[in-house]
Amino acid sequence: MIAAPHSILLDSEALSALALDQPEMLAWAVVARRTDSTLHASTVTLAEVTDGTSRDIGVRRVAKTLDREVVTEQIGYRAGRLRATAASARRKPRDLTVDAVVAATALSLRGPVVVLTSDPADLRLLLEGTGVKVESIG
Repeated sequence: MIAAPHSILLDSEALSALALDQPEMLAWAVVARRTDSTLHASTVTLAEVTDGTSRDIGVRRVAKTLDREVVTEQIGYRAGRLRATAASARRKPRDLTVDAVVAATALSLRGPVVVLTSDPADLRLLLEGTGVKVESIG
């Protein structure tokens, strides 16, 4: 975990886990509060975790407490570059667009930045060589 203020970006799995009050994510929320860190989520992440049903209630509750980062034109172009670079390093083709938007969003935040995810491989590939740390939540 962390000891000083950070920007902490939640991907879809981390946001869902926080909305479900899962203990590991609740621990990260406590750490964020105690270290004056800021929890963030990309607005594209909201599209990944909601479906317009009553299941969205927890996500909406949590999203109100986060800094929601809009996908700007600059983030979009940077995500495209990150996606293309990462795709060329992979053996199997896979759509990395949403993860690339999350990675580009992380690069736009005030550092130090931590991205929380349950599947760190793609985000680590996208953020390789940057100062952004990717942490697994489970």
